[in-house]
Amino acid sequence: MNINDLIIFQSVAEHSSFTKAAAASNTVQSNVTARIKFLESEFNTTLFERTPKKINLTESGIELLKTTKEILLLIEKAKKSISNVDQELKGLIKIGCIHTTAALRLPGILAGFNEKFPEVDFKLKTGTTAMLVTDVLAHKLDGAFVAGQVDDLNLSVTPIVTEQLGVVTSSLIDSIESLFEGKKPIKIIVFSDGCSYRRQFESYLKAYTNKKLTVIEHDTLEGILNATEAGAGITLLPQELIHKHYRYKDLRVFPLPKGMSEVTTYFIKRNDIMVSEAYQTFFEMMVGGYKFY
Repeated sequence: MNINDLIIFQSVAEHSSFTKAAAASNTVQSNVTARIKFLESEFNTTLFERTPKKINLTESGIELLKTTKEILLLIEKAKKSISNVDQELKGLIKIGCIHTTAALRLPGILAGFNEKFPEVDFKLKTGTTAMLVTDVLAHKLDGAFVAGQVDDLNLSVTPIVTEQLGVVTSSLIDSIESLFEGKKPIKIIVFSDGCSYRRQFESYLKAYTNKKLTVIEHDTLEGILNATEAGAGITLLPQELIHKHYRYKDLRVFPLPKGMSEVTTYFIKRNDIMVSEAYQTFFEMMVGGYKFY
């Protein structure tokens, strides 16, 4: 076993694909497959659960991914220490983010950080809160911005900003009350199950109407907004997002009742991982009161 075997393993784990890992590692898929089989033989365990559509890390795979990241970090720290040369902060930070925060907050966060540390690279992944929590726990992401409280003893959960949510409709809707009239079901346009905004939206509607809810799922923010603008249904999003970035669309935003409109965005990370200097600096700036968001 050598370091390159672990690098290939990490690539497969993070891409959940032998094909994508081969492309990212500038090698052929057969070599990637051979190296993973070698590691599984070396550790006498199965590292990935393989299905026709995707692969997932096993518990052993998650543990090896954690160890792999620690080994690679130690090597980088040793290189820096042995070279004995002051270097500009560098490294790759892998961050997850819910779609709305990626559109509304993340550009400012990254711009503020990269102005001070231009040599740091970021790899970003968007998804629902549930998806991102899973990836952070599996060591696929260094951390993630999620919405709503997350309760897991393996995670550090830090509040970042509180959003004011509003019901977003087409410009043809005059009031929220008009949606509750008639016999037709209310159509909500949301991300897949696991989205915190979706859960809060469903709770709000069930509290204020007995009408049936039907769901239209989209996997992009633009898809949700376009469908809402066309009158296909209604959605729930941060009010500031619409007012700041989508005023050109034919949309209306109706505030939720007091006590139901606030949702906090948190940054989550594992408690038990070794982190790079770049990542530690990013985290300390973000949670230390530095207002670059």
